[in-house]
Amino acid sequence: MKSETCFGKVNQQPLTQYDSEFEADNDVEFIKSQYNKELTPYNCNRCGFWHLSPTNRQTPSKECMSCFDGNGNTKQAYGSKLTAKQRAKILHEEQGKKLRVYQCKFGNGWHLTKS
Repeated sequence: MKSETCFGKVNQQPLTQYDSEFEADNDVEFIKSQYNKELTPYNCNRCGFWHLSPTNRQTPSKECMSCFDGNGNTKQAYGSKLTAKQRAKILHEEQGKKLRVYQCKFGNGWHLTKS
């Protein structure tokens, strides 16, 4: 089933949504065997369903309930500096954004910032 709320970052097409990690994992195995593509399932923070992402784009994060961006939204916290740097690199390549990585002052991981 295609999502009504979530779209691919590169092609802007609706993402396929899965009801469970098990269902998404099954498609990962099928796609790998048929198309030799490396995908990873992830649980979407926006819609609550599962989607697939190219493994090299997967940068798990969680909401940091202690830190907020300039618009008052909670910031994403990455579990390691390396993961945060990978997300910054992806955003730079796709959107031209120059971001730097810094450690959360509340100990919740690593954040990205424009300044």
